[in-house]
Amino acid sequence: MSASGRALDTVNWARAMRRMVELEEEATSDRVRKPVADAAQAFLSDRTIEPSTGRKYKRTMARLTRFMTDNSLAFMDQVQLEHLDSYRATRQLSALSWSKELQLLRTFFSFCLKRKWCAENPAKDMTMPADPKPKPREPYTAEEVTRILAACDSFGRGPYERLRAKAMILLMRRYGLRVSDVATLERDRVRDGRIFLHALKNGAALRLPLWPDVEQALEIVPMPMGAQPNCKYYFWTGLGDRDGHIKTVDRSLQAVFRKSGVEHGSSHRFRHTLATEILVNGGAIEDAANILGDSPAVIRKHYLKWSNAYQSRTLELLERVHGRMTDTPAAHRKNVDLSFLESTRTLVLEEGVEPSYPVKDAGF
Repeated sequence: MSASGRALDTVNWARAMRRMVELEEEATSDRVRKPVADAAQAFLSDRTIEPSTGRKYKRTMARLTRFMTDNSLAFMDQVQLEHLDSYRATRQLSALSWSKELQLLRTFFSFCLKRKWCAENPAKDMTMPADPKPKPREPYTAEEVTRILAACDSFGRGPYERLRAKAMILLMRRYGLRVSDVATLERDRVRDGRIFLHALKNGAALRLPLWPDVEQALEIVPMPMGAQPNCKYYFWTGLGDRDGHIKTVDRSLQAVFRKSGVEHGSSHRFRHTLATEILVNGGAIEDAANILGDSPAVIRKHYLKWSNAYQSRTLELLERVHGRMTDTPAAHRKNVDLSFLESTRTLVLEEGVEPSYPVKDAGF
């Protein structure tokens, strides 16, 4: 049907003319006019991602859809670069957060472009923030770890919460586990004096020694409230929403960090602490990656400056440039072994892998 034979659904002459031009273009183009809301839903349905990531995607798509609706942009092929510039102005985000959202928008418009729902990818022309980085995050000191463990003995309402919290903190301290991994830890992963962390890329199981303090804490941790006698988890009943349980655990651990008084305390800092200790004590990038379950590229990006090998290469390079230092007080001092805390003072601090998001206080 030609544009002249279709109702324009408006009594405004200028709007009717614009609509007429749009209909004529639609009639001569193989592009499909896709409503923004329908395109967003199709995009989300096409993703195969973790539930937590899916919720972030849904929130971004919902905000974008509302913005387009409020600005009378019903179809994907109406969205131009200036519209996304206006959308950006409504998002009060840090450079790091906006870079992640912009990348999602670029992926969304690329998805639509491939299906001919739009003629271009306007998000691709938006400027990405220059080298956004998370805030620098230092590893925990031994004194801070002691304060956090002490807080486990006094926070909350009683032994049930406190014993669970201490076992969780020790698991993160010793093995750098994420909150989600601790919250859903299965009992059969701990046996024969070993703890199974995850499978490596080659399919081999990574089993590490079960430290005595962790073993003792797990032996006395109470059964999850409401769990069946044969419950296979240490901290979860296995019932209800998994993500909801992880959030509850995260809220309780945040309460422990607040109780400890450690500034910027978070579960993720234990991963940073362990990665730093591995590299400071001579471990390879691949060792840290295997234990933490990250890729070597991620470890290299965030922790390279903690590597002894990297420090040695840097020193050797500068000595080739400037010559070896021989007339300094340090050159005549007796060599002594440094503890981890002392050695870290000689290195350059670097940021952690993932930002942490504090949540409201709640009990287990």
